[in-house]
Amino acid sequence: MKLEEIAAEASKLSEEERASLASCLLHGLESPVYEVSDQEVSERMKEAEDDPSTWLTFNQLVSGLNRHAG
Repeated sequence: MKLEEIAAEASKLSEEERASLASCLLHGLESPVYEVSDQEVSERMKEAEDDPSTWLTFNQLVSGLNRHAG
């Protein structure tokens, strides 16, 4: 069965069933290989608070993600 066929069949499910299917699929993916400590998050938040120019807008984030994926 092709992905398009699976998607078409899945679209016939109720919202609750689609959510359950999505959850099953996501849980079947491998966990990310990276790990970020709470300390690193705190340090980066402090740096961002000290220099607000380091923050990205939502559009900048999406644009960067699209460039990385494409």
